[in-house]
Amino acid sequence: MMRFLLLVLFPVLVFAQDKIPDFNITGAGARAEGFGGAFIGLSDDATAVVWNPAGLSQLERPEASIVTRFIGETNSYKDNTNSSFNADESQSTFGLNFASLALPVKMNEITFVVAVAFQRQLDFAESRRRQFQFLDNSNNLITIDQKLETTGGVNTITPAVSMKLNPMVSVGLSANIWTGSHERDELLIGKSGAITLRDRFVTTANYSGFNLVFGGMIDLEAMESGAIPLKLGATFRTPFTLKADGSDDQTRESTPFNPKERFVVSQEVEMPVMLGFGASYRFGDNMTIAADFELRNFKGKKINNTASSPFSGTGKSSFSLTESDDNLNQFRIGGEYLIVADNGVIPLRAGFKNVPTVLANYTYEEKSEEEVPTNNQVRGTGISFGSGFISDAFAFDITLGITSYTQTYHPFGGIEYSVATIGSSVIFYF
Repeated sequence: MMRFLLLVLFPVLVFAQDKIPDFNITGAGARAEGFGGAFIGLSDDATAVVWNPAGLSQLERPEASIVTRFIGETNSYKDNTNSSFNADESQSTFGLNFASLALPVKMNEITFVVAVAFQRQLDFAESRRRQFQFLDNSNNLITIDQKLETTGGVNTITPAVSMKLNPMVSVGLSANIWTGSHERDELLIGKSGAITLRDRFVTTANYSGFNLVFGGMIDLEAMESGAIPLKLGATFRTPFTLKADGSDDQTRESTPFNPKERFVVSQEVEMPVMLGFGASYRFGDNMTIAADFELRNFKGKKINNTASSPFSGTGKSSFSLTESDDNLNQFRIGGEYLIVADNGVIPLRAGFKNVPTVLANYTYEEKSEEEVPTNNQVRGTGISFGSGFISDAFAFDITLGITSYTQTYHPFGGIEYSVATIGSSVIFYF
């Protein structure tokens, strides 16, 4: 009975507790984050490569940028029926999030801006220690210890080009080359009385994909007469398939059948078309506000998995990219006020955004006697505050962003998610 329970429950625990990738893919940079991510209609620095490549045309001299990001996550489970089940988890990561180089090039009286960037799009870093206890049908106490370490992520390498068709209209194009890898090492130790069993799962994968981003920008301040300090931007991101190929090595004492087995695994994530619109307006020389709306057509998109081994054969599965099978449309708004000092400029920024997630709220189904996902998408909000220092040689920016949302498991409880992000960036002017 002990072996049977571990065999059945281990996969359930693995998939129920894994960190779900955040497919709210946007651009990067502490300045843009200070605007709440409302940067499609502004995009006037080296990070424009990944926000709106048309914005690169505003650069008049070479720029290089480096962005780091600290992420602290806290999850709190609240049980309405038994407070002893309440639990809190937290973890944090820090690393390079983005780097870019942009260079204006003049050819035959036409100025192009060429650029290249690196961005960490999905971060899989996770370290977890957990213990589960329950009684089996014979009233024996079973304890399961889970140790999980996940490293790696999905990156993009992005060359881009932009040019001004005339003083008012700019266009740009960037190409995202998706790459990266991850390794997931999980050890599950089950104990019941004097019996101890170990199951270990080591999964590795390499990622690949390719898509394009088309950008456009209109600067109404460049009109010959009746100039308005308003910029309008738009982006179109082509759909693509994010592929992962790798292996899953399983060593299982909980089953007498083929306790050591290697699966060849592959996964295809159907990434949707994304259409973004943005605007920015400048009040005088010191105040700018910006707003974005981005359509992300995730509804109907799937994750398709294939696994095969000589012993178990080939199996395939497919499920919705989001639990609610809904779109991840997002609205962002922010502002910046500049304080001019003798030796530089100090910016003050604040932003707000809605946060659609890949999660759904759950409800109890009496027929199956389990919680099942609904079509009710989990949505949250995000706020940000930033500042920095801008000089003729460089610009330093730092931003604190806080995102929160709650996933309910009706009627038993829910999970409160909170994510704090500290982004810092330096842009060098040459």
